[in-house]
Amino acid sequence: MLPEFGSVGPFTFYSFGLMAALAIVVGAVFLAIDLRQRGLDPSFSIEVALAAGIGGFLGARVYYVIEHWGEPGEGLFSSAGLVWYGGVAGGFIAVILVALWRRMPIGLLANMVAAPLAIGYAIGRIGCQLAGDGDYGDVTTLPWGMSYPEGTVPTTEIVHPTPVYETLAALVIFWILWRMRGRLTAPWSLFGLYLVLIGIERFLVEFVRATPVVAAGLTTAQIISIVLVLVGGAILWRTWNRRGTAWAGGATASAGDA
Repeated sequence: MLPEFGSVGPFTFYSFGLMAALAIVVGAVFLAIDLRQRGLDPSFSIEVALAAGIGGFLGARVYYVIEHWGEPGEGLFSSAGLVWYGGVAGGFIAVILVALWRRMPIGLLANMVAAPLAIGYAIGRIGCQLAGDGDYGDVTTLPWGMSYPEGTVPTTEIVHPTPVYETLAALVIFWILWRMRGRLTAPWSLFGLYLVLIGIERFLVEFVRATPVVAAGLTTAQIISIVLVLVGGAILWRTWNRRGTAWAGGATASAGDA
C-alpha cells in the first residue's frame, strides 16, 4: 500500500492519480495499435484519450457529488471522491463528441475502445489498491486477505482485496476483447461484449465488497451492472451474425455503420 509516491516542491504525487494517468496512456497505446492495423490514423488515439480522461474525471466526480449531495465538504472540485460508473458515462459522452467532430463512425470507434477500456480499468484498480481508498471488501479469513491501516480510508481488519480481484478480472476481459477484434466486427458488437463482461465482473465482486445494499438485496453497482449486461446482450443479439470493417487493413466504416 502506497497512497503517495512522494513530493517535488509543492506537488504531491498520489498513487491513484498516477495510475489513472497511466491507464489513459496505456489505453491510448492499444487504441493506436488498433487504428494502425485498420489502416487509420493512429494519432486519433491522442484525441480520444484526452476526451476520455477529461470526460471520465468530470463524470466520476459529478456522480460522486450526486451520491453524497449535502454532505459537508463535498463539492464538485474538492480533492477526493470518484465513482467508476460516472467516469465511464462521462468518458463515453466525451468520446462520442470527438467521434462526431472527426466524423468517425461511432459504432466502429465503440468497438475499438472496448479493449482499451478494460486494460485501463485494470490499471485504475491498481491505483485503488495502492491508495487503500475504501474499495476493499468485507472481512475475510481467506489467506490472501489483507488490511489497509495506512490507506486513505484505513482499516485494520483483514478484508477482501477486491481491487486485486478486479484488476485480475479486467486483465482477462482485456485479453478476450483484444482477441475477439477479428470476429466481432459489426458496429457496436465488441463494445456490447465489453458491457456484458464488465457488468458480470462488477456484479459478482460486489458480493464481497463493503458496499451498502439499496434494493432487492442488491447494491447500486449491481443494479447498474444488470442494466449493462442487458444492454450489452441486446447489442450482441442484434449484431451477432453481422459483419463490419475488418480488424486489420480495412478502411473506415461508412457513415451508415454508426
